[in-house]
Amino acid sequence: MPPGVNPWTAARIWDAFERGAWVPPGATRIETGDYLLALTPGSTPLTYVYAFRAEPPERFDGVLAGLKARVREHGGTGGRIQVTPRTRPRDLAHRLVTRGFRPLDESDLMVRELEAVPARSAEPGGGSAPGIEVREVRTDDDYRTYLRLSDEVFGNPPPPSAVEDEFFALFRRQREAGQPSGRFLAWEAGVPAGIGGGHANGPVLFLWGGGVLSSHRHRGIYRALVAARLDAARSAGAEIALTTARRRSSGPILERLGFRRVGAVRLYEGSF
Repeated sequence: MPPGVNPWTAARIWDAFERGAWVPPGATRIETGDYLLALTPGSTPLTYVYAFRAEPPERFDGVLAGLKARVREHGGTGGRIQVTPRTRPRDLAHRLVTRGFRPLDESDLMVRELEAVPARSAEPGGGSAPGIEVREVRTDDDYRTYLRLSDEVFGNPPPPSAVEDEFFALFRRQREAGQPSGRFLAWEAGVPAGIGGGHANGPVLFLWGGGVLSSHRHRGIYRALVAARLDAARSAGAEIALTTARRRSSGPILERLGFRRVGAVRLYEGSF
């Protein structure tokens, strides 16, 4: 690290992670002193609660009740609350479970410093295996394929039509402005097989939504998607890449690609 440059401490990484909280296109962003709510009416999987901090702990039930009421007022029926080492109270996960929320997959925040990232062909396990092509999504047809694969890979129901329209509107605005879409498709022998997202915000590249159809796994497609997005990070001048990774699937792959674990991140889904 050059002299005078702020090192990427754990606290700085968590700060960057919270600032990069994803708000789906068309969602209503509501920020209070207790949480950040990204509310998508009619879609529980696209309604997120970030940075939940109810302190002292005695305030928890009141804050949760107020959150639920706010979601219902805006036409929502449920959502996902993100729990990290910085959310409060410290036993937030336990409190959510006892109130009917169910935990989703166990994940970790993972980071990789990029100042010495080599070209893709020299990445650990990087580059594309024969028959695998990764390209950024730039056409409407490719974007439709991307959305369809996203639903299949993650097992989510298709979003409400109004939400999908917002996705397309944002995609087209980015394209017309000459901006990168931040979405990548992987093809195996001409068949769409995997997806991945990534966008740079200053010195941080956020990787998200990476996955491969079950029929195409264990063939190097996920590694190729990571390598393509790290190439984009270098072009944008990012210093680090951040992502959340499932402990039983993508996490071990990312560790082999030079990422390290920072701390646990878990979603708890419930009705509001």
